[in-house]
Amino acid sequence: PIYLVGGIVRDWIIGRSNTDLDLVIEGDAIAFAHAMQQEYGGDVLAHDRFGTAKWTTSNGEIDFVTARSETYAAPAALPTVTAGSMADDLRRRDFTINALALRLDGNHLGEVVDLFDGMTDLKAGIVRVLHEQSFVDDPTRIFRAVRYEQRLGFAIEPETLSWLLRDK
Repeated sequence: PIYLVGGIVRDWIIGRSNTDLDLVIEGDAIAFAHAMQQEYGGDVLAHDRFGTAKWTTSNGEIDFVTARSETYAAPAALPTVTAGSMADDLRRRDFTINALALRLDGNHLGEVVDLFDGMTDLKAGIVRVLHEQSFVDDPTRIFRAVRYEQRLGFAIEPETLSWLLRDK
């Protein structure tokens, strides 16, 4: 299975332009990127620790990610990554509006995966984290929350805002 994920799905749904292609593979994304390189040329930069690869051609770039789960040994530490399912991969994302996936393979082509009610938040114009520890796991999400609020004209959901402002 292969999915288009994150910001491009969000922006496509709300009618915004975006060319940042992120594909999640339930399998070996690095091997998939190398297979694309063998077939169509270009260059691949792989990051084994995270199961990711960037395929660059004269037409642009595509990021490939192995579906994975992440755990954090300490606040703001780099995550420990293990291969997982698409559901695992969506659980590790920052906001409900970015935890959307569009299936691109076989009989499932065009199916939207929305485990966290991101479509509802998109329609309501809300930025909501997936869990209470989100800003502890990755403090840069604070900046992204404000950026989405400003760029998209959304509001940070009240509980998310309280977690963003908490003093820890």
